[in-house]
Amino acid sequence: MLIGEIIGTVVSTIKVSKIENTRLKIVKITDPFGKATGKYFIVEDGVGVGIGEKVLIADYDGVVKKLLKRENVPIRSAVVAKIDKINIYE
Repeated sequence: MLIGEIIGTVVSTIKVSKIENTRLKIVKITDPFGKATGKYFIVEDGVGVGIGEKVLIADYDGVVKKLLKRENVPIRSAVVAKIDKINIYE
């Protein structure tokens, strides 16, 4: 699992049938303190989040297949939760 912030959307009118009706977002990956790691992902938005929101990303091959209930989906990562708050106890 990864933490990130939604920074944009991807609009595509022509795409393979396996990803029709998907909501693709651009996520800036961060550490738990909100510092950018320098990595960016394009993900399926399984929750319906907006720009600037902090999210939890599942990054493994089967997650989008389970969310969309489709086989052989060519998307690896998905938003699985909106993060309201992170508590760190050191």
